Amino acid sequence: MTEESSNLAANDRYLNELEKELELLNIDKGRDKTFLKEVKGEDKISKKDFSVIRVSTGIPELDRALDGGIPKGSWVAITGEPGTGKSILCMHFAWAGLSIGDPVVYVTTEAEFRDVIRQAKQFNMDFENYRIYDISSSKEVSGTPQIVVVDIFGLLKIARQISESISTESEGVRKRFAALDIQTLVSAVHEAYKILGVLREGVRAPYKHVRLIIDSLSAFWADKPAMARKYSYDLKISTHRENVTAYLVSQYAMTTKSVDYTTPIIIKYNDTIEICEIGKFVDQFFRDNEEGLKPIKTPIYTLSISPTTLKVEWKPIRAIARHRETRNLLRIELEEGRSITISQDHSIYILDGDSIKPIKGSRVENNHSIPVLVRENIEKPNADFEVDFAKVKRIEIERPSTPYVYDLSVDLNENFIAGIGWILVHNSTFGFGLEHIADGVFHLWMEDVEKNKEIKRYMIIKKMRMTNHTRTAFKVEIEPNKGFVLHPLTS
Repeated sequence: MTEESSNLAANDRYLNELEKELELLNIDKGRDKTFLKEVKGEDKISKKDFSVIRVSTGIPELDRALDGGIPKGSWVAITGEPGTGKSILCMHFAWAGLSIGDPVVYVTTEAEFRDVIRQAKQFNMDFENYRIYDISSSKEVSGTPQIVVVDIFGLLKIARQISESISTESEGVRKRFAALDIQTLVSAVHEAYKILGVLREGVRAPYKHVRLIIDSLSAFWADKPAMARKYSYDLKISTHRENVTAYLVSQYAMTTKSVDYTTPIIIKYNDTIEICEIGKFVDQFFRDNEEGLKPIKTPIYTLSISPTTLKVEWKPIRAIARHRETRNLLRIELEEGRSITISQDHSIYILDGDSIKPIKGSRVENNHSIPVLVRENIEKPNADFEVDFAKVKRIEIERPSTPYVYDLSVDLNENFIAGIGWILVHNSTFGFGLEHIADGVFHLWMEDVEKNKEIKRYMIIKKMRMTNHTRTAFKVEIEPNKGFVLHPLTS
């Protein structure tokens, strides 16, 4: 077994163990979320009435859509593109908690908290009316705060503290934690619980209900999106407690790294291999006029190349993308009639010394050597594939063949084989994983602004455990003095 295969197998075993732990956690959580009411009568001693404790989102229409609110102790993923209102949704959740006495841990990696305060005031939410403590502050905590803020500077402070602690406790061990390490986030959240005074000695679970907001969690796997699932598990196992209800933001940035509809790809499903156009394959997962990113749960594989060993492997397709493209594409032609048409900022691999590296299509030059697949036995499921290199002959400007361009997200290697003559291209990496471990998912999106010439935002509750919920989408308006407002879509 190669070192890479060994590492993958170890990672799979680790994820399976975490999934078992989460199953036990969810069983216990389901038990804790019910409480027994005694209804006394003349001849009856008690009657069981199992109810779900609700937590308000701070948005009346959303609470109604959830039969009264989020089940207490839930982890809710807030997903969507930039500009759809995810951060404002978080402000409402925090404000609703403060209004009834719930302490708040507010982790913000996207902006300084003073900017959050400034924006919230536009919607009649003045966080400065409450006691705020910034975890990055050098000042001693005075009294018990109602909000503990953890921004990038606070994470940096915590990272230094745990790095120094490990170096002191373990002689000769020099592990340095970064601000955006998941272990740093876990330590920062636990430190915030201590500052809020919601922990009893020797107990990690808060005795009082806390609202946790992390905006956004995507920052912790931005440079390694294949780790999103593992990091999400790590965070939930380490910090999930019955008395903590959380909003976790996952940013989907609309990718512009894509290939043309007609680009051939190779897919394998149940040991059947098919060569098809990427547009035809991806379109079956989208409705008319729909675009964006979608995870793939069906076990479908495509050919990929390990950047370190140059071994050709079947890798699972984790997600697909489709979006409109109005700009010109680049048609890159190689030796032996090979070619591929990509967007200008989509990356393609080139030979760099003894290894390969991805560069943007706009930087590819004539005579660059591009990794390609030796074409024999392409349609045999168990064939051994070989890698060769072909030089770039010319690069031409070309219009997209359809209004959309397309992409795949491939596990671990982050590349796939495509084009005429089977060329290695880099893929978009989206960092899916949080949605799988979340109890609920609120998904936000907007229609194509270039096509519609206006901003139209929408939201749907994709899932929420322990409660019924509305199955249809809402139109979202961001209104002065009100903030995030939902309007049911009329049929």
